[in-house]
Amino acid sequence: MSVSQYVPPPSVVPHNQFDTRTPLQQVFYWTPEQWEQFTCEWVRMRRDEFGYLGVEVLGGTNDRGADVVAFMSEQRLNGAWHCYQCKHYTDDLTLDDALPEMIKPFAATLETSRTLPARYIFVAPKIHPRLKDMVLTPAALKDRFLTYLDGRTKPVAALSPQTRAAVRALAERTDFSMFWTVNLDEVLEVYSKSPLFASRFNLPPTGKPRKLLPPPEPQVNEARYLQQLLDVYQERFGEDIATVQHAFEHPDSGEHLGRQRVAFFDAEALRMYARESIAGDTYEELQDDVLTNLIEVAAIDYPSGWDRLQQVLKASGQMTLTGSPLLHLFRNSQRQGMCHQLANVDKLHWCKGGCR
Repeated sequence: MSVSQYVPPPSVVPHNQFDTRTPLQQVFYWTPEQWEQFTCEWVRMRRDEFGYLGVEVLGGTNDRGADVVAFMSEQRLNGAWHCYQCKHYTDDLTLDDALPEMIKPFAATLETSRTLPARYIFVAPKIHPRLKDMVLTPAALKDRFLTYLDGRTKPVAALSPQTRAAVRALAERTDFSMFWTVNLDEVLEVYSKSPLFASRFNLPPTGKPRKLLPPPEPQVNEARYLQQLLDVYQERFGEDIATVQHAFEHPDSGEHLGRQRVAFFDAEALRMYARESIAGDTYEELQDDVLTNLIEVAAIDYPSGWDRLQQVLKASGQMTLTGSPLLHLFRNSQRQGMCHQLANVDKLHWCKGGCR
């Protein structure tokens, strides 16, 4: 999933405003389903690290403790796989919370065709230190779990005597290093490096657009705006400017054309940055706002296409825009470049009646 396809969850923060709360403060207000989806995104970011062939959200009342599953073979849950149990609690996830859940993978292995997961990971915003300590000592965790199975708690009492015995026998044969815990800070170690991070938590995008230099030879995606510039140059400097190469070589148009290409690629760099850093159609929305302002400037009668082009470029630097999270990166060169992007799709024209 690319960032532009990602739709942030509903937020208490109004549209077009960044959230000043920390990720932990925001997560507090999430639903369990949002926490599961967030966990699934994080697991997918670790696909290469663990060689996952697929990651799925199961969830629901019959998930048998498997909210998010990641499998490493075509056999999926019948082969090697990891199980992520998502717990969205206000307080720390405790050992008493985890012990009933630890019955589930054993019971599922006995009662279904699923294999025992190679890892069973509790993912919660906060993990109680005692649970973390127990998970770090698998032998002690196994002893504690077997003792738990001998108790009279409701989850244990719900097991038939045969199932309880079978779960105990399987647990005794199992290496409890399969159990792990992960809290929000550990999730964010990976997630914060993703371009999804700023969008997920409605934070200002980090970094800045990478500089794009115009290639020596014009590209196919420049064809229309370059043709419009060529029309302007022919109208102003003469018909001997018949090609873009002629315009480059002409003493009156060469430098101007070079500046317009730099501006176009500055705008392209911003467009690519927005696509990789911010959810939704932020750049396209900014283009719409710019076009709304400039279309009226372009509609005025001018003596020539050159005059119209110059007035529109001048107006692009004088516009007052609000609301877009890209405004702090929207410099004059990119504003002018956006004019050429709009000309490239025929939303702006420089020569009326003379454009080819």
